[in-house]
Amino acid sequence: MSDIETPPPPAGGSHPASKKPKQTRHVAFSEVSECSTITGNYPGKSRPCCRCNCRPCCFVCSAWTCLTVLAVILGILVLGVWFVSFIKSNLPEVRVQRISFPGLRVANSSKQETLLDTGVEVLLNFTNINEKIGILYNSMSAEVILEDIRMGQAQVSGFFQEPRNQKMLKLATQVTHIVIPKEDGQDLQSDLKDGTMVLDVVLNGTLGFDFGSVKLQSLPFVIGCTDIKQAEVDLGLEPRCSIRIFAFK
Repeated sequence: MSDIETPPPPAGGSHPASKKPKQTRHVAFSEVSECSTITGNYPGKSRPCCRCNCRPCCFVCSAWTCLTVLAVILGILVLGVWFVSFIKSNLPEVRVQRISFPGLRVANSSKQETLLDTGVEVLLNFTNINEKIGILYNSMSAEVILEDIRMGQAQVSGFFQEPRNQKMLKLATQVTHIVIPKEDGQDLQSDLKDGTMVLDVVLNGTLGFDFGSVKLQSLPFVIGCTDIKQAEVDLGLEPRCSIRIFAFK
């Protein structure tokens, strides 16, 4: 039996027929995607290339973000208005029950001036109209003004008022040797005799609300009893004072 000769490999070192040589893909410059991470300016582009061109998506996200922020702001405003309305509806009722001017004396010191000595006493009725909410008053400062003449200040100690409770608060000031115009001194004596004195009382401080397990404290307030006429108080009308929360004198 003769030997079988192995055919020589193809000339030029070509690959076997079963395998094809790998082809290299040439990418043209124009095929670079606009979402490429390569920065730079390209023909026809006035801005750098971005990571993703998603204008519709960005618009939707911005719209939802604005709506969310607006909803939060509106929610805070509504909650704030409700809170202030709730506090105002639970404020106490303050009325002037009695006023007096003990020791009022006017003495002429010269042709144009008069010396005034007097005391002013004001009895205020604080009424807590709430069924279940107690009110805590911290220390308060009160100022009395009689016929546009400042009668001094009084300090009031803090106290707690139970629900559906009344509290009588007495304010007393005293002035000595206040120099006033002579005409004002004559008017004071005449008004006292006729019972037509007019005074203003202003109190300011902080208060709190006791809801049981929940407590609100240090809310600034101002109570104004303005144009209180002695004649009305003497008749038992008890003029009502205004009270403003979140206010300062």
